[in-house]
Amino acid sequence: MNKRVISILLVIVLVFSILVGCTNQGIEEPTTSDEENIIEDNEDETNKEVPVLNMAWDFDLHASLMLVAAVRGEEFKDSGIWLKPIIEKEQYELYKEGEKLALVNTIVTKGSSESAVMLGQKQLDCCLNSVTGMLSAKDQGTDVQVLCPVHVDGIGLVFPQGTEFNNWEEVSQYILDSETPVRIGYHSPVSAPRIVLETALKQADIKVTEDPNDYDADVLLIDLKGAKNLLPAFAGDQVDAWVGPSHYPEAAEAEGIGSIALKLNQFPPEGQWYDFPCCVFAARADVIAEYPEVFEALVDLFTHSAEWISNNRDEASTILSEIIGVSKEAVDSASIVFTNQVSDKWKEGVGIYFDLLDELDKFDGDLKGGKLEDIEDEFYNFKYINN
Repeated sequence: MNKRVISILLVIVLVFSILVGCTNQGIEEPTTSDEENIIEDNEDETNKEVPVLNMAWDFDLHASLMLVAAVRGEEFKDSGIWLKPIIEKEQYELYKEGEKLALVNTIVTKGSSESAVMLGQKQLDCCLNSVTGMLSAKDQGTDVQVLCPVHVDGIGLVFPQGTEFNNWEEVSQYILDSETPVRIGYHSPVSAPRIVLETALKQADIKVTEDPNDYDADVLLIDLKGAKNLLPAFAGDQVDAWVGPSHYPEAAEAEGIGSIALKLNQFPPEGQWYDFPCCVFAARADVIAEYPEVFEALVDLFTHSAEWISNNRDEASTILSEIIGVSKEAVDSASIVFTNQVSDKWKEGVGIYFDLLDELDKFDGDLKGGKLEDIEDEFYNFKYINN
């Protein structure tokens, strides 16, 4: 009896062992080296060494193409190019078709004048700033190239709330009737808003000065040293008016601080400032030459961002109002067109800026006395647009 029980038990154990063996057949436990390879494959893109670029931007509508791309992040994956935030509003990884191309540090400067200096000092690699600022950098010997526009229009002249000026004639008459120089602020010395304003004043034979002791002048221009100082300037009685880029004029009205007297297309001469250039995406030529695939991807990203904004105005306004920190009303009311396409009108506008900068003695280096056509081949680098 005992032998029979033992025999049965042995048979059961043998069958169970065979079944377990069959169940595990063909399955290999990963070795330590296999596990390490899996981890390395997953982390390869994260740890991949890529170029680190310093890009100047600001939290205003003129940087919208980058701002929207930064907020949308991986939602732009369908375009093949997107940004992954590492530190919100400060640092982003740039991806193309799943491959990490660069790490982009975003830096806020006081405006195009400061960016021009920092490009020359190689503290910046690229920027979203006014084309006038990039011409200034070129004048000072910095080999900078414009890769694409990022918008047109988006400039306004603002007086305190309650001031009712509706055209240039009313503004110029107010200036000429004033017993003391009218103080008008600007945010950056060679910014597009300042150049537009100073040109209009001088063409109207209105005497302009930056010397606070020159009481014979009609207008005293005051450097407010950064766009962030535009809105508070009325509260401190620093200026009687200021000229600046969108969103600041629109925010002044929305917040009850000021009234827009003139938008860009209302400045004299009539018809000249319509669809006019302002800010561009530009970079040092040596950095573009070293990392062409990165700049091609960034231009493509801005193309997609401009198209997305145009097709999703309401959602784009919400995104921009939140990241900039202004009301949606201010964003919606801005007369600014987001595009990175180059038109004949745009090129003509840059030529006008060049001549104005020279006439106003803003050039004192390589570009003084020259013409835009003398530098176009080295100043423009449009090969990545619609590539």
